[in-house]
This record gives sequence, C-alpha cells and structure tokens, in this order.
Amino acid sequence: MRVRVLGAAAGGGFPQWNCGCGNCRGVREGTIRATPRTQDSLAVSPGGDRWFLLNASPEIRSQIEGFPSLHPRRPRHSPIEAIVLTNGDLDHCLGVFSLREAHPIVIYATERVRQGSRGPTSFTERSSALPTR
Repeated sequence: MRVRVLGAAAGGGFPQWNCGCGNCRGVREGTIRATPRTQDSLAVSPGGDRWFLLNASPEIRSQIEGFPSLHPRRPRHSPIEAIVLTNGDLDHCLGVFSLREAHPIVIYATERVRQGSRGPTSFTERSSALPTR
C-alpha cells in the first residue's frame, strides 16, 4: 500500500490568505523555517497504479501536478479511480469540480454529504461524468 500526503494544512492552506500572524507572515517573508502547505488531502493506492483520494481540496490541480503518480498516462486519462469525501466541508469537496473533464471518477460519500452537494452547484448537475455512490 502506498500513501501520499498531498496537503496537510487546515482550510485555506498555510499561510492563510487572510492571516498576518507571526507564522503566516514569517513564511511569506522567509523569516521562519516553515513550508507553505496546501489544504489536507491524501492519495492512497493498493499497488501504485490505481489511486483513491481522501477528499479533494480546492488545490487539487496543483496537488496532482506535484505528484507524478497521479499524472495522466494518455489523453483523457487519470489514475485516480475514486474520491472518498470524509465530510461536506468546502475545503474537502470543492476540488471535485476541477475533476469534471470527460474521465469518470467514482465519489464515495455518506448520504448526508451527498444531500449537502445537491442544489444549483450539485455534483450531479455540474459533474455528470462523476457518479456518486
């Protein structure tokens, strides 16, 4: 089993876009030993060829680009087979809308998370290629 931490920061990432605390300011200015981080997400694979994401942060594109195992291997391909949404928080779900381009990805979510995704910007209306289970 392979596990890759794609992001490890709270919602908004680190530094926070709206924070001027010593840590956020210090990472921007390079005055502290800290690394900017994207919002939390994990990639898990049983053998390295098929991948499952735990959550899809708004920074999913840069997270995929930063991990070659998630790069497409041919036109309109992705080694990402499914996304498990652990809850309905925006920082865990918004990345799904970036993964809508002609490659089916299964989304696993509880009924409560799926209910929260229905409406004018629902997964099913905006991402018909992404079946939910």
